Amino acid sequence: MESKKPLRILCFGDSLTEGYTQHGMDFTPYSDTLLDKLRANLSLSTRYNISIDTDGMSGDQVTGGFLVRMKKRYEYQLTKNLPYNWVIFLGGTNDIGWGKPTEQIHSTIKEVTDIPLENGARVLMLTVPECAVKSASLDERREELNQALWEDERDGVFTLDLFEKMPYHSLTKEERKELWDDGLHFTAAGYAKIGSLVAERLIEIIEEEARSGKE
Repeated sequence: MESKKPLRILCFGDSLTEGYTQHGMDFTPYSDTLLDKLRANLSLSTRYNISIDTDGMSGDQVTGGFLVRMKKRYEYQLTKNLPYNWVIFLGGTNDIGWGKPTEQIHSTIKEVTDIPLENGARVLMLTVPECAVKSASLDERREELNQALWEDERDGVFTLDLFEKMPYHSLTKEERKELWDDGLHFTAAGYAKIGSLVAERLIEIIEEEARSGKE
């Protein structure tokens, strides 16, 4: 019987990857649901041994510690000969909040994600979701960053529009209470929804590549 291939995934980012909720009293990362959904997919589970590492640091900025963290993560993984197949990247919320220039954020995102790309992984970029704060400047810079993420033409880069799929202001009060915690972070149900969305997108890409022989 043919052995399964490894499917190693890294979920990398800030508090939205760490799963920060209830003012830091609990952590419910979306990667928990992502792993459940991937393992529940019969097609993937029969072909792959699926594992996920979660590297989220609350309060960190792309232009702060992201690059050092990714370098350390890959130094460890390559030493163990356990390279990732996929990196799920979500970052930029804190940088935008602290007024960092969009160009600086995006150039650093590319530098950070060049590391997995150069080591054989593919990257799924999640766009930056909105938040409770409504500001013309903040909204404009977030839109600029998300547009830049969409326009990334590097080989191996894919995108999931979290901004469109996890809205805040267009929700009803009941929907917002279910999915959003404090206007910046999500509830456990919100993170679970993100995990389901990421799983759907990953399965879509992996199955398409399998059909086209690129797997």
